Amino acid sequence: MCIGHLRPFLMLLLMAFVLPVDAGVKVERLTYHGWPDSYRITNGIVEVIAVPRIGRIMLYRFLDGENVLWDNPNWSGKLRSDAPKGVWANFGGDKVWPAPQSKWADVMGRGWPPDEAFDGGTFSFEVLPDGIRLISPVSPHYGARVIRELHLSPDSSRLLIGQRVEKLGPPVTDMIVWSVTQIKTPDLALMPLNPESRFPEGFKLLGGGDVEESYRSRRGDLLLIRRHPKKATKVGADSPAGWLASFHGDVLFIQRCNFYPKAEYPDGGCNIEIYTNPDPLKYVELELLSPIHRPKKGESFAFDISWQLYKLPRIPRNDGERVRIVREIIE
Repeated sequence: MCIGHLRPFLMLLLMAFVLPVDAGVKVERLTYHGWPDSYRITNGIVEVIAVPRIGRIMLYRFLDGENVLWDNPNWSGKLRSDAPKGVWANFGGDKVWPAPQSKWADVMGRGWPPDEAFDGGTFSFEVLPDGIRLISPVSPHYGARVIRELHLSPDSSRLLIGQRVEKLGPPVTDMIVWSVTQIKTPDLALMPLNPESRFPEGFKLLGGGDVEESYRSRRGDLLLIRRHPKKATKVGADSPAGWLASFHGDVLFIQRCNFYPKAEYPDGGCNIEIYTNPDPLKYVELELLSPIHRPKKGESFAFDISWQLYKLPRIPRNDGERVRIVREIIE
């Protein structure tokens, strides 16, 4: 398509996105917030920081901008082993959970906290030319491990995250790749809805009850979500569009995944979910979920996703403008 045929705001966005680029991707070791052996991945446009000691991505931002990921300063430099029994080590950042939450009690003998290998375990790692490979310990509950490969584009903000679960032992049980990304409270989060959804409202309420329209409303095939200061809320959708978005001032963050219409998904059929946490921990979770698998020993399954940041020419004035921006980029 000729650039002259693009809509005006998208033209401005594309022009604003032409930024100076260093040659290729650089990967360097550093200590991040008290965690040694962390790795910074940068291409002169954005930077990503992965922390193998807690198995997380903890930073994603434009070089001259703020981190869109939320991190918990109360856990800086600490490890999962520092958490008292039964307490979740909520570091923030991005990680993977291995199974539908409804199955946790059956497999682990508890409904909370999450699996200690996938969530907060100390991962081994291998440095790649354009990123890093993170390898979890083998879960004592699922007999499986997750391997995540972070590949940063040399000339854009795009981060490809290859994700694979390898089954190394018993038990045989339902498993998924469930990417959980904690972000700083956004100006607005958006979820695309399925016009032929199995859910009467186009989405499923997964927790927290109803909230005022200012915190959750619908604009056509989009659900607009804000963090409620007093209520934890969660919604999911069976969306073939397979993306989630959040606005942070003049930065737009979009996550994408594939949708498999004939597959079985958790939570009654949800492949995308958004959770909002109440005060005092002010974060929102963007969650991408794979289909349900039941791997046997020696089998594996994959669920790859991508992240991208967009630098806007200015802060959008209202939600109507935010909706237009997302539609122009996605379409």
